[in-house]
Amino acid sequence: MNLGTCAFVALLAACTEAPGPVAAAAATFATDFEQREAMAAFEFTDAAAWRIADDRSRVLDLFAASHYQPPHRSPLNLALLRDREFGDFILEVQAKQTGPEYPHRDLVIVFAWRDAAHFAYAHLASTADDNAHQIMLVDGADRRPFTTGRSQGVAWGDGWHTVRVVRRAQLVSVLFDGGETAVLSGQVPAWRGRIGLGSFDDTGRFDDLRVWAR
Repeated sequence: MNLGTCAFVALLAACTEAPGPVAAAAATFATDFEQREAMAAFEFTDAAAWRIADDRSRVLDLFAASHYQPPHRSPLNLALLRDREFGDFILEVQAKQTGPEYPHRDLVIVFAWRDAAHFAYAHLASTADDNAHQIMLVDGADRRPFTTGRSQGVAWGDGWHTVRVVRRAQLVSVLFDGGETAVLSGQVPAWRGRIGLGSFDDTGRFDDLRVWAR
């Protein structure tokens, strides 16, 4: 079910801060991965690295390294929604990082995917530096940061976390665990494109994915 234009604009404005308003709105796309057939909604950079696994429920599990070589330095382990392109959107997902702790321990949310050489992504990592915990753009070259604001990183620990991405034209905000301040924000080209989940080169799990779009 698509939201009307006015309702969606209001939802975008509300969801850059507090987590509440989204829950009551019907999602454009949603999956809880309870059915193994849920994987059919995604295209993978390496399908052998992904599976449906049991955790707190059935979840999408990135459990191994992908044997994938992108044309430019960019994330290796991706699951992209098939046959859907988005401009402005709100994405919310439950995410769990399952790798060992180190500064670049990450999960990513991809958006504006036009092809393997043209897309943007939010890189959520334990520690922020030049290559980690950034809003990144791949535009016919190795990924580059387009971050305008960020925290010092996120505490993945060994539990589940709520990640929300709000994309409005060129502006992107990422909120973590219901916080009122974005842990990442940036400005990227206003490309329409596919969205996806994954990691640069680590492992992780995802559950309860919902996307709201006009």
